[in-house]
Amino acid sequence: MSKTFSCRELGGVCDETFSGNTFDQIMQNGARHMMADDAHKASIMDMEKRTGENKEQWMARMQREFDARAENE
Repeated sequence: MSKTFSCRELGGVCDETFSGNTFDQIMQNGARHMMADDAHKASIMDMEKRTGENKEQWMARMQREFDARAENE
């Protein structure tokens, strides 16, 4: 079963949702959306400053969140 994350949970600026059976699938499903406009691009580019995490740290944290998240019904 799949799990769902919102754009905002992934570091974006809106509530669009993306689902997948793995965190990698969620990232692939959200990538095009996250690069679609300047607001989303700016949010992604500023993520390290906002979170204090580099890309690897952020990915590891998000994988843990994915693992802990309940599956969609």
